[in-house]
Amino acid sequence: MTVVIFAEDKPAEKVFVDKLEVADKVLLLSTTMLLGAIALVSLYSALKD
Repeated sequence: MTVVIFAEDKPAEKVFVDKLEVADKVLLLSTTMLLGAIALVSLYSALKD
């Protein structure tokens, strides 16, 4: 997966382009870990009451 960030500064006539490449497995793993953490916190909150 590639994310391209593009910005243009008209008064200075400069163009900024940056590219970020992330492997699909890394993106999937990080998303899974984040959703798992949210699920654990929600479960803890529900059982606490």
